Amino acid sequence: MRPARLLSLLAAILTAAVLVAPSAAAESPFRLPDYVTDNAGVLSDRQLADVQRSVDQLYSERRVRLWVVFVDSFAPQGAVGWAQQTRTISDLGNEDAILAVATGQRSYAFLVPPAASGGTSTKVDDIRRNQIEPALREENWAGAANAAASGLAAIGKGGSGGGGGTLSLVPLALAAGIGLMVIGALMLWNKRRRRKRHEAAVVAAKRIDPTDPTALASVPIDALDELSRSVVVDVDNAVRTSANELVLAVEEFGEFQTTPFAAAVDNARETLKQAFNVRQKLDDNVPEPLSERRDLLTRVVVSAAKANRELAAQNEAFHQMRDLVINSPERLNALTRQLVAVTARVDPSEQTLAQLHTEFAESALQSVGRNVNAARERLAFADRAITRGRALAAKPVAGEVGELVDCVRGAEAALQQANTMLDAVDSAASDIRRAVTALPAAIEDIQQGIASADGQLARGGAVKANELATARIAAIDAVTEAQANGTADPLGTFTRLTQADADLDRLLAEVTEEREAAARLQRSYEQALFTAQSRVRSVSEYIDTRRGSIGPEARTRLNEATRQLEAAQAKSKGDVGAAIAHANGASLLAAQAQQLANEDVRAAQRQYQSHHRGNQSDMGAVIGGIILGNILSGGLGRGGGGGGGWTSTTYGGSQGGSSGGGDMFGGGGRF
Repeated sequence: MRPARLLSLLAAILTAAVLVAPSAAAESPFRLPDYVTDNAGVLSDRQLADVQRSVDQLYSERRVRLWVVFVDSFAPQGAVGWAQQTRTISDLGNEDAILAVATGQRSYAFLVPPAASGGTSTKVDDIRRNQIEPALREENWAGAANAAASGLAAIGKGGSGGGGGTLSLVPLALAAGIGLMVIGALMLWNKRRRRKRHEAAVVAAKRIDPTDPTALASVPIDALDELSRSVVVDVDNAVRTSANELVLAVEEFGEFQTTPFAAAVDNARETLKQAFNVRQKLDDNVPEPLSERRDLLTRVVVSAAKANRELAAQNEAFHQMRDLVINSPERLNALTRQLVAVTARVDPSEQTLAQLHTEFAESALQSVGRNVNAARERLAFADRAITRGRALAAKPVAGEVGELVDCVRGAEAALQQANTMLDAVDSAASDIRRAVTALPAAIEDIQQGIASADGQLARGGAVKANELATARIAAIDAVTEAQANGTADPLGTFTRLTQADADLDRLLAEVTEEREAAARLQRSYEQALFTAQSRVRSVSEYIDTRRGSIGPEARTRLNEATRQLEAAQAKSKGDVGAAIAHANGASLLAAQAQQLANEDVRAAQRQYQSHHRGNQSDMGAVIGGIILGNILSGGLGRGGGGGGGWTSTTYGGSQGGSSGGGDMFGGGGRF
């Protein structure tokens, strides 16, 4: 494909992607967790690292901190207001600049305090207009951030910053596409080699002592993962087999003589349980850091290996006790009697199963449908093993001792399984009929839950209303199915019905609790709101009536308290918890404003008294800003002092310039 056509195709794809992109979600101002925050997900890992390097370099060269944040939308707030609030929440100071970009809304703000701007708004405006904005218009997000950092760095060097942040997106997309093609080819080429290395690593891992965590530390984590999966299966099989043999040993020798072996099986089972618990954590949907995952995998392997060693420690003694060679005649006779007894159960179980097939659907009998035939197969095997065992026991030959033991064990296991299979048929019959009997009551119970859900949803306001509505629909479907097909597959129907009922009941309980909690939360919000309103109002009135003496710090705190109060009221309908936090924040800020204002007033009183000894009749009027004569013009102390604000210049049509004589620079708008 010719380059021009390729570029056109890429541009078309990018345009289509923009057209089908979901609408931007607004994000409230928040405390920035790091210098580069990409909540919009527009930076690749490499781009994120590149921007972080630019930010770090800026700090290294000028001790200026640049905070970069990408979100989807600032709405309903403006870019500058959002950035200012985020700056306040994040405790940014005089050496902290911020670049905030709403990628979906196509808005931004670039705010720079004088200490970081080199004392001139012209240079900051040049960076914003000629470097940041062009990159943003091309959706070169990383380039815009890098341009901000390099521009601020250049200010310290006496320049206006470079234009390195304005690379076109299309060439970048072309390069990325080519890069992906190359990466894909490399991945395909390396696939077989990686698989072979993995297989070799697993083989090597199996040679390592599985109870030695130090030795396991050298195993690649993928191989360790596979080893952990296989070892828990192997050891679980060993525990199950040992438990079955223990049952036979108890029947033969009694519980007292088999106590050590029972303890070994129990200990192994508990130790193995720990391994499975850890394995479950590894297999859930919550990823672990690599180091933690390795630790967990090692714990799985070590625990399973220890469980196996619990059995191995008693293995020799167990077999000495049973000594199937010496005891083979008696054991074979016992197995013959057992064979007859189990065989006698086959026909009745077959009749039971046939009756079940006439009453219920095949799906209800999936677990036991072939049990009778399978039991016959096990009995035939046991019969052959017993016959062969008798022949070997009648004329023992040294080389056939092992075969004799195998015959006895094989017959034992076969008879155990046959008996278990026939038991399952009987259990299925009783379980199914119990389900049929209980089905009407279960339907009635879940219908009551549906009625309760209807009531909760009708009232509205449930925190988990969507989940409750979904559970209600599932419950209705389960009832409909149970009424239509319940007798055909009562166990399956009963299971689905009880599951739907349990899910509905759980959510109903949670919704009830949430309603109670919501009521308590609403009461807490009302109290917090009342306190905040009272404090903000009182300090506002205090400053208003003493405005002749109050400095900027108290006023600033009051302004922020007012903003927090407004935020509390705005969020009261959607997020009561956040609303309470904002209200409490407003109260705290108002209290700080009050303290600062008190200090300003006391300072003003002292200064007035020092100038007008013996005549204090006008002091209140002066402090209140009522008298503005020569006393004030002569420099009556206002306490506090200092001051500052943000100078807003914007792009995209909004008005820029000074805001009341402030001394901060920057701006924002659309791009």
